[in-house]
Amino acid sequence: MIQTNIIQDLVFWIEGHLEEPLNVKRVASKSGYSQWHLQRLFKDITGDSLAYYIRKKRLQSAASELKQSKRSIAEIAYQYQFDSQQSFTRAFKKMFSTTPSDYRYHS
Repeated sequence: MIQTNIIQDLVFWIEGHLEEPLNVKRVASKSGYSQWHLQRLFKDITGDSLAYYIRKKRLQSAASELKQSKRSIAEIAYQYQFDSQQSFTRAFKKMFSTTPSDYRYHS
């Protein structure tokens, strides 16, 4: 129960920091667990690996941003910590089965 509460608090914290650099080491230090233990615990409780969860939430937030703003795809990609528009587009297409520009104009 305590571990579930810690992971829930951590999920809330992650979602508030999606626009910042996040890695397992930083998240583990926030949780108080070792990197290895946190990753195992996070997957057991959420069903997602920590890295996948962060990427999924960033892409979901970016998708909302695409719909709500006129900012360029590159700006949104950098806002959510992607190295390039190309890497963002690949990840976006893998998750949503469409490109960011098609999503923006046809969803």
